Amino acid sequence: MLLHAFVPATRANGPGLRAVIYFQGCTLNCSGCWNRRTHKFEGQEVAVRDVAQRFEEARRLEILEGVTFSGGEPMQQAEALLNLMDAIREEAPSVSFGVFTGYTEAELATGQYLTRPKATPERKQDLWRGVQKLLDFAVMGRYDETQPAMEPLRTSWNQRLVLFSDRYQVADFGPQLIEISVGSTGKTVLTGFPVLGIPT
Repeated sequence: MLLHAFVPATRANGPGLRAVIYFQGCTLNCSGCWNRRTHKFEGQEVAVRDVAQRFEEARRLEILEGVTFSGGEPMQQAEALLNLMDAIREEAPSVSFGVFTGYTEAELATGQYLTRPKATPERKQDLWRGVQKLLDFAVMGRYDETQPAMEPLRTSWNQRLVLFSDRYQVADFGPQLIEISVGSTGKTVLTGFPVLGIPT
């Protein structure tokens, strides 16, 4: 899979303390997207098992409630996403899963989304069913800078927070946050919702 970044612990991307796995690559090209560095399908190819191991290492340091998948566009690497969810669930059966996707539920259900590697519409429908079965929540729909919103996990009014299990209720999703983490090498990762712009 193409990996953009891994954040071992954050409270800005769903209920509780969560790891965030950012996929690299997105062709949706939403106007005003603040994470444009994730758009090109190039960069660090990482084995799914290695990413799952990074989550396991993070879980040894913190009590993590779940993992949120972001990007980029996770569903454009749906095969890797599903394999990663399976690998994580194998080691951590009670972990919760959330995803940010620019696609609507209807687009995913009918296989109307791009994948890398390319898959048939039928295979894409199967992949989405597999992912959906493991998800607890998803934020769905393209970012629209003309419809700004401050709802939990959503930055434009057209986006939907969809609950796929009974683990959470809408009230479990807190206000938008922004976090900046600094790694041991000095690399900084911004996560959350910079609705007032990206700090410089």
